[in-house]
Amino acid sequence: MPMSTKNQVLETLLSLKNGEFVSGEELAHSCSVSRTAIWKAIRSLEDEGYKIEAVTNRGYRLLSCPDKLNAEELSRLISPASHAPVHVFTFDSIDSTNSEAKRRAVEVGAFRDGEGNLTEKGKSAHISLFAAETQTGGKGRLGRTFVSPAETGVYFSLLYAPRGGVKNPALYTAAAAVSVSRAVKHLFGENPKIKWVNDVFLEGKKISGILVEGITNFETGIIDAAVVGIGINLRVNKNLSGEITKIAGSVEEAKLAKNEEFVPVQKNRVIAEVVKNLIQFYDAFETGDEATKTEMIAEYRASSLLIGKKVTVNPVAGSTFESYAATVKEISPEVKLVVQTEQGETRELSSGEVSLHSYDFV
Repeated sequence: MPMSTKNQVLETLLSLKNGEFVSGEELAHSCSVSRTAIWKAIRSLEDEGYKIEAVTNRGYRLLSCPDKLNAEELSRLISPASHAPVHVFTFDSIDSTNSEAKRRAVEVGAFRDGEGNLTEKGKSAHISLFAAETQTGGKGRLGRTFVSPAETGVYFSLLYAPRGGVKNPALYTAAAAVSVSRAVKHLFGENPKIKWVNDVFLEGKKISGILVEGITNFETGIIDAAVVGIGINLRVNKNLSGEITKIAGSVEEAKLAKNEEFVPVQKNRVIAEVVKNLIQFYDAFETGDEATKTEMIAEYRASSLLIGKKVTVNPVAGSTFESYAATVKEISPEVKLVVQTEQGETRELSSGEVSLHSYDFV
């Protein structure tokens, strides 16, 4: 589908360097439309909340953007990090971005052919980003609910179909946690901690949840694609009350707890920063780049909230063992949690086998 004049104008304005202007004549020529059409596009953007300065004999420049998801801007911010096209879809409201990604995967069917090359439908879905202003049915691991109100956070999912399939889903989860941590550090100057396997914490409270789901090819038994869902709490949610406030936090709350100023960052930029990191890691997994994988694991370990801590290991549904106390010793290269029981026995735990609650160690 061809890009609208309004979006072409926005893309041009976003691409300008600080202080640069673009003339109406240049915009009209690049968009192949009249000056009147450009003027209407500018007015339409202003109606949506974009602040645009118009100066006679100089043209237009963008002063500020509304804090609203924009597919074109996200694509522009992310694309330099990817060797393949990034397909971006945004929604004002949706049940769950993970659910939307899985619906898209069902439409695709086979992502790759027998030789491992992307099919035509696979090309249109591989590295697809689904982002929403709010979710009505956001979810986390083990069927938990992830509260996703508008204005306070970002909620998005990446659909990625690597050649040869997803070999170790836990690596994809760990990479997502590191990607979120890197973005929060880069954009907000904070140093998050990671609770194995998929939660990101600041000042003792959870600010991000991650849910990685696999799309399995029933003919081959291979996990063809990963759906990586991420929610990050940026602003304080004043509607939260009760026990959840002891666990759920936000970047803003962490800043306020230290008497520091919270400087908002636009949602598009936050999402793009995380996704750029994700693509870097996932491309490395696909190509067998062991150096990048090793770097990611090292960063994951360094940010661990659990190493050296005593925890209670709880079975998930379907497991037969009883809960037991243990000390976390290490995180393995395959992202298994290495613990030592009170009897001195060393065990390696996978994320699908156990649950570690926040109150076990905070």
